[in-house]
Amino acid sequence: MKHLTILYVAFMGLCVFAVSCSPKLGTSWKEPNYQGKSYEKVVVVGIGGDLTGQRLFENNAVQLLRNNGVYAVSGTTIFPPNLSPKKDDDSEIIEILKENKIDAVITMSLINENQSQRYVQGQTRAIPTGYVRFGKYYYRTYTHVREPGYYVDQNSYLIEAVLYDVSGELKEGDNTMVWTGQSSLINPSSVQGAAVTFTERMVGTLMNDQIIVTNITKD
Repeated sequence: MKHLTILYVAFMGLCVFAVSCSPKLGTSWKEPNYQGKSYEKVVVVGIGGDLTGQRLFENNAVQLLRNNGVYAVSGTTIFPPNLSPKKDDDSEIIEILKENKIDAVITMSLINENQSQRYVQGQTRAIPTGYVRFGKYYYRTYTHVREPGYYVDQNSYLIEAVLYDVSGELKEGDNTMVWTGQSSLINPSSVQGAAVTFTERMVGTLMNDQIIVTNITKD
């Protein structure tokens, strides 16, 4: 029994460590009166960009949310690709949300892109050149080579996530935004890499800060 208790405590410690060490977004804001809550069904929507990139971001976020006990679906599964609601007319979107019993929406969008150059300092390296003898000992000799500094191109992308609480009676014009967070990605290796990095930070923040409270995953 003692060994089982020790194993249980160790396991719980690892769980807490894993959650606390999850990556987080650079900045975030929460509506002051909002208390973290559990949602029945969350839809994740990527805004802008090509459909392939949109699906990568959505699918990564959905999988991470489900791994954390949050029932989530991709926006591309419920919103038609040709959806273009009129300005100040949310009726079409509200109808889709009601039909699919959605009570929370997470959007992800690129809000700024910047190209710049970063200077990399030069370094001095010691390169072995041979050996010298001193009595019965041999010592290795080196020469120092100075490598000049150089500039590298740097692309940064600022991505924003927003959580909307659309539970209860939903009407056009309602302000349902309860949380938002942003993070910069520097020189992502690919769209897939960018999707993985950002969604890990986003979900890590949502769960660690208890913006969304864990519930039971549904199939």
